[in-house]
Amino acid sequence: MKTKAFPEANLPDEIQIKADRMNLDEASVPPFEVLPLPFTPDMSAAEKHHAAQNMLATFSKEFYGEIPPRCQQLEVRETANGTAFNGLAIRRELDIICSSNGISKTLHLLLYLPAKHRGKVPCFLGMNFLGNIATTFDPQVTFHPFTAYPDPSPWLDDNRLQNDKERGKKAHRWEFEKVIKAGFASATLAFGDVFPDHPDGFSDSIMTLFYTADEYHDHRRSGAISAWAWGLMRALDALETIPEIDKNKFIVHGLSRMGKTALWAGANDPRIAMTVSFNSGTAGAKMSRRYFGESMEWLDNWRKYWFAPGFERFCGKDTRMPFDQHQLMALIAPRKLYVASAVDDPYADPKGEFLATRAAAGAWEDDGIPPDTPMPDAGGGAGENSVRYFIRSGIHDCTPENWDDLLKFAAKHFL
Repeated sequence: MKTKAFPEANLPDEIQIKADRMNLDEASVPPFEVLPLPFTPDMSAAEKHHAAQNMLATFSKEFYGEIPPRCQQLEVRETANGTAFNGLAIRRELDIICSSNGISKTLHLLLYLPAKHRGKVPCFLGMNFLGNIATTFDPQVTFHPFTAYPDPSPWLDDNRLQNDKERGKKAHRWEFEKVIKAGFASATLAFGDVFPDHPDGFSDSIMTLFYTADEYHDHRRSGAISAWAWGLMRALDALETIPEIDKNKFIVHGLSRMGKTALWAGANDPRIAMTVSFNSGTAGAKMSRRYFGESMEWLDNWRKYWFAPGFERFCGKDTRMPFDQHQLMALIAPRKLYVASAVDDPYADPKGEFLATRAAAGAWEDDGIPPDTPMPDAGGGAGENSVRYFIRSGIHDCTPENWDDLLKFAAKHFL
């Protein structure tokens, strides 16, 4: 009997039909061809650059949409400064004020720096889902009020924290103290500051700095993932002004849709020394042509506004995609790439994430995951050089176990 997708969600019948067209049966995965990498290590630098730019243009035009240009004016303003975690860290809160065409938008960045570290330190950066207060139990982190969006359906809600009652709700995804003790700085901002994850999010997003409402809705050239990538880039602009941070050692990470965003940002911004994807799945680290887990049709139905308008052309054509995600990840070379999956996360397709990461590794000179490498068991990984894949037991999340493995890999390369 075919497995019903999202049985707990009580989806409307017309939505459930699309959800159930996903394949969640490993035995039913149809044959697929692995597309060639955009470049190989034996190409000249000029050939690699040309091939990478062509592939980047394809993903921009056909998939994620263009990343807007840097805003006309950017001001970084420190709004708070203190100690945290019993003196282990220095906490700074920064407002990043972005202005273009007479419109301004403020992004709120939370930064922790090691209090006793000498010299410049590498820095992790990631976007959070629920607001900065959800990432830590630190009582001094500022809550920034916002207007929540009404829920348009039972399966799409605005669950950002609206008060202090659940402060630290997702602190396990950030492990700030562990990261600080390991010798790294760590920063985060809320993705809702950049583009609220809602079909009507444009009016409160950074896209208003560059497009009118008519331009965006009628002739949209971009989507929310590109907006979020833009937000990560502006956070890097701000972090470059912090003298304690080594601006050559930025590590951008993300879970789920933020993992998709991290990969897209990593392919576009050479300042990112390592890109980290946790459970990013379809349109992230998963091999699109492997028909398992979330499908293009489902993403188009569920979050159409994440992508460029032409994304809908790929619905029902997953196994015939003209490009694939290992080609995107290859664009991160020769910088570092880290991809993590979870065993009990079928919608993100752990095997598809491993296959794509292994295929992408061929773009690095050290070929960190040889093409005959088997998929590791839970708690294990593959690759120790420029590319690493790790899988743990459990569900769709980022956990302390993820941070243990990631910090070991990051320390090897950046400390």
